[in-house]
Amino acid sequence: MWTTETIADESHLREGQAMASSSDQRFAHEPVMLDEVVELLAPVLARPGARIVDLTLGLGGHSAALLARAREDVRLLGLDRDPRALASAAERLAHFGDRVIVRHARFSELPTRLAELGWDRVDAVLADLGVSSLQLDDAGRGFSFQREGDLDMRMDPTRGESAADLLARLTQGELADLLRDLGEEPEARRIARALCRASADERPRTTAELRAAIVRAVGARATRRHDPATLTFQALRIAINDELSELESLLAILPEHLTRGGRAAFLAYHSLEDRLVKQCFRSWSARCVCPPELPICRCGGKARAVRLTPGAARPMVDEVARNPRARSARLRAVEWVDER
Repeated sequence: MWTTETIADESHLREGQAMASSSDQRFAHEPVMLDEVVELLAPVLARPGARIVDLTLGLGGHSAALLARAREDVRLLGLDRDPRALASAAERLAHFGDRVIVRHARFSELPTRLAELGWDRVDAVLADLGVSSLQLDDAGRGFSFQREGDLDMRMDPTRGESAADLLARLTQGELADLLRDLGEEPEARRIARALCRASADERPRTTAELRAAIVRAVGARATRRHDPATLTFQALRIAINDELSELESLLAILPEHLTRGGRAAFLAYHSLEDRLVKQCFRSWSARCVCPPELPICRCGGKARAVRLTPGAARPMVDEVARNPRARSARLRAVEWVDER
């Protein structure tokens, strides 16, 4: 039973309820860097009537901890692209009542979702980027080469093409560019050549078939720090879900929606997304935007934000031991100081 505020798109509510079940409990995992995230956002959680946005609601672990720490009049908007995640999180957060609102949305739809609620600005934003354990541990979603299933990889299974369909329509050159740009795969051309040697309808349609084809192309090399399929799966997933473009859209619109003194925290898991966050935070916190060739500042610029993390915070050793998926996490946070 849904006791949180009604989802705007009822079709996604029904779809999520159909996919979600008590079996989702087996996907429950420890939210990454939970204590660090809560402490970074704690000052705004103490504000009367504060508004929080969890842009990647997932199973609701971060949101539950934030609401537990916050004042009782603080409300949280939880967004996710995955209807099943929304259904599971809504059940987990039901005891918070109307303090929680869940919506089916991607990052670029944030302004629309805020406008629907009459929220012009918010006090805290959290984004836990990348794929969730709910998605990764479900073989049927096709995110993991460690589990055999259809090569799907869509975070929102209700729209868009699957990874198998994308793989079938790309040319060798297009696939090589994709693997190089989105996976930073050093063997991009060799893998693309091997995969595109077959006709479109003979290319891999399952996770096991794709991994086997990659291993045949490059071998299970001892010099690699990870499975030879890792970067190819990453590249296809990012492409299918348009992850980097969505992140760029979010970073572009965020300044319009953070209150003065509001805070934003981002968890990133690979260099491409972390680089975008780092560069954006750096530009917001820069006082001077004059060309480097000018000997003195002429712009009179003021920093729009203050970085709360020196560089990127990393998970503690004991957390990585408990939850190996946290090992690549990088946490960055800022406080918005622009008076507008």
